[in-house]
Formats: sequence, C-alpha cells, structure tokens
Amino acid sequence: MAEGNTFDRIVAILREQDGLEGVELTPETRLADVGLDSLATVEAVMACEDEFDIEIDAESNPQTVGEFITLVDGLLAEK
Repeated sequence: MAEGNTFDRIVAILREQDGLEGVELTPETRLADVGLDSLATVEAVMACEDEFDIEIDAESNPQTVGEFITLVDGLLAEK
C-alpha cells in the first residue's frame, strides 16, 4: 500500500485517471463539476480498489471527493 493519507491518494488517482492536473480538488468538489462522468467515476473506483486493496460495492456512486474519502475510509476501517 502506498504512503499518504486517503485524500491525497484519491486525488492522485483522480488526476492520473482523468487528466485533472490543473484542477483544484477539495473534499467538497463534485466529480461531475470537474468533468467526471459515470464511466470515469467507475474507473476511479476500480483504481481505488487496487490502490487500497479493498472491494467497493458496485452500487456505490460517490458524488464528491469527500464521499469518495468517506467510502474508502469506511472500508479500510472494516479490514
């Protein structure tokens, strides 16, 4: 597992997956507002599963970066 907190790691995944290098991402950032459609969100979820060695429910659909963090942290706490 890579070093760094959940926020930093998820932001890095979103930037890598979706070319958001110049976009400021905060926990309040809505994924749709920065151009992430449902397919891009699914790809980011899959990348997070690999990064954090977790399994995210296929029905999960985080709308903001903060929801993504809460989802991942919750699953990590269950490990």
